[in-house]
Amino acid sequence: MKARSLRQSLGLLLALLFALCGSYASAAEKAAAKPTGNIAERWVVWPKAGQEKAFEAAIKEYVAWRKKSGDPFHWVGYQPLVGTDLTFYVFRSDEHQWKDFDAEDAWNTKVKEDEAYDKMLSQYVAKVQHFYEETDAAHSHMVGNPGDYKYFQVLTRNLKSGAGGDARASIAKIHKALQDQKWPYPYRLAWGIGGKDSWKLIIPLKSYADMADPTPSVREVLTKALGADDAAATLKQYGSSFEFVDDSIFVARPDLSSQK
Repeated sequence: MKARSLRQSLGLLLALLFALCGSYASAAEKAAAKPTGNIAERWVVWPKAGQEKAFEAAIKEYVAWRKKSGDPFHWVGYQPLVGTDLTFYVFRSDEHQWKDFDAEDAWNTKVKEDEAYDKMLSQYVAKVQHFYEETDAAHSHMVGNPGDYKYFQVLTRNLKSGAGGDARASIAKIHKALQDQKWPYPYRLAWGIGGKDSWKLIIPLKSYADMADPTPSVREVLTKALGADDAAATLKQYGSSFEFVDDSIFVARPDLSSQK
């Protein structure tokens, strides 16, 4: 198995672009820990109408079974709080290298995971979608520990045809300006793998209070770093590279996640 104004400012920054959330450890901490990667696996699951409580109970049992059976992946559950569809759940496992999925597949086969899923969970599920995504670690700024954050704003955009160069150039320029000016707010960028060429901006939040306007704003930081004309041109370059897909806010569900 696998807001508001903070969104507006960062969204303006990057045309306003999903888990969930990776590790926010420092480079030194990661070097001392086991090697990690930048690939995440994400499952989006819609329970059958009226079966939400039964689905959650079954998910808890199923995730506990996976943990007890030696699942090499750690899964975190999320639920949308804001958006046009609030009826689904997201389950993510982060910080993988591609080779890790071979080990996960081997484990799935060994323990007959598909049979366990059918027995414990499938009767409550209406629809499932499966995705991979690659974190753009070079242009992300994450601090603290994953458990520090309760909410995650996810802004998703599709890359316009032929706009890849402009998008990446503007992202790199904006990120450098924010880092040079020591802008303190965390954000993570991730590219979708498979389907349309999509991009996500993930903003971790500890509370609703974190959804207030950041100070200084992204535009103010860029103007200071680049000058008014260059800042405006960079934001325009970025904004014209993507098409709107979705904005949402998710809450982490530790009770539906792999337990430590």
